[in-house]
Amino acid sequence: MTALARAYRMLMVAVLGAMMAILFAVMCIQVFFRYGLNDSLIWAEEVCRYLLIWVSFLACGVAWQRGEIAAMRILVEAVPARAAAALALVADAAVLVLLGFLIVYGWRYAVFSGGQTMPAADFIWIDVLGGEGSANMSLFWVYVAIPVGAALLGLHIAVHLAGCAASLASGTAPAFPGGPEDMA
Repeated sequence: MTALARAYRMLMVAVLGAMMAILFAVMCIQVFFRYGLNDSLIWAEEVCRYLLIWVSFLACGVAWQRGEIAAMRILVEAVPARAAAALALVADAAVLVLLGFLIVYGWRYAVFSGGQTMPAADFIWIDVLGGEGSANMSLFWVYVAIPVGAALLGLHIAVHLAGCAASLASGTAPAFPGGPEDMA
């Protein structure tokens, strides 16, 4: 694994860890308020939902890099090396096409939803932070997680596709993520 890939993974794991810690803290506070004080925080569940959306899409690239996304490799492992590289190349290309659709239509949906605001943002702005008026945070920032996550996963797949093309040219079996060196 290159130094750049290692730095990327460390950054993503740190960001995802921070997001999960915030999500956990907000849910613990929500449980305390709901059952301990009998006064629910009306914004907590919405904030957790938005954080979970972002975590889900951002984690796809890291999960793929670690070999933690389900894959059917039975056929690839049963055929000769050159055929395995060709099959992996076709599969990666198909995934990139799907991710391209997710990027394009995810972006369109994020832009389309940009006129709507997050109700939780107003509650946090007024009730927690003591602000006046409206926070006017757009739902664009929630839905843009789709194209961002798809683009990050697409980068991983594109790198693997290039490796499969090199394997096809050299006649060697393609490498798949998830080996011991990818778990570090």
